[in-house]
Amino acid sequence: MRPAYLVCALFLAAAAAAPAHAADGVLVIGDSLEVGTGPYLRQELAGTPVTIDARTSRPSPEGVSVLRDRLSPSHRIVVFDIGVNYDPSQPQRLAADFDTVRGIVGERCLVVATVTRPPLNGVSVAGLNRAIRDFVAATPTARMADWHARTAGDPGLLRDGTHPKPEGYALRARVVARAVENCASSAPAAKPPPEPPASSGQAPLVPARIDWRRVGAFGPVEAVLDVVRGGTGLVAYAVRHLPGGSEPVLGSP
Repeated sequence: MRPAYLVCALFLAAAAAAPAHAADGVLVIGDSLEVGTGPYLRQELAGTPVTIDARTSRPSPEGVSVLRDRLSPSHRIVVFDIGVNYDPSQPQRLAADFDTVRGIVGERCLVVATVTRPPLNGVSVAGLNRAIRDFVAATPTARMADWHARTAGDPGLLRDGTHPKPEGYALRARVVARAVENCASSAPAAKPPPEPPASSGQAPLVPARIDWRRVGAFGPVEAVLDVVRGGTGLVAYAVRHLPGGSEPVLGSP
């Protein structure tokens, strides 16, 4: 085998042997509250692949569209952290969007959060939170992060009645992370592998074992393996150095 072909073959073998951590991924879709919560949530879920797509003042239709575009088979849990920008006098809109979200995520576990904000035109968020609780009660795969309950007991966590102070964002991340972990702990057991076919009298095929220490002795191959090993480090660097936004502000309903 030519050296170039050997390098390519070993690169593919190494990639196939890498752990499939992405299969346990969490997709987070959010608005300004998730802009502030996201960095803390990554810390709470350290070791778990987390994809966060959040934007200040994001309206609900956009959130549903982004969820549909970003969701992939690698995402086992979805956090739909949008709700505070809804008109509290129209909780049916929130309920309808949640029904759409449920259809998009399918059998994945879905985390939604209750909301806290001052009344709008004299209408409180009680109707929105009731719609959220009703949705979770009617959806076996849904989990609730009850942010409203935590802020009701300590309104000093908020700086404007809606957006938390830094310590509030840290607490909010813990509330959301606990719901995500509840998803993981209650996930159904993996299906057992299918039974092998009946023996035909031939010896079973056994996958070849690769001695990577000997493989690494080849200079060109070692360079390829360095690329494979360094991939996760590059991703971590990119995540740490993403440009941050300004302090989130409440979007228009």
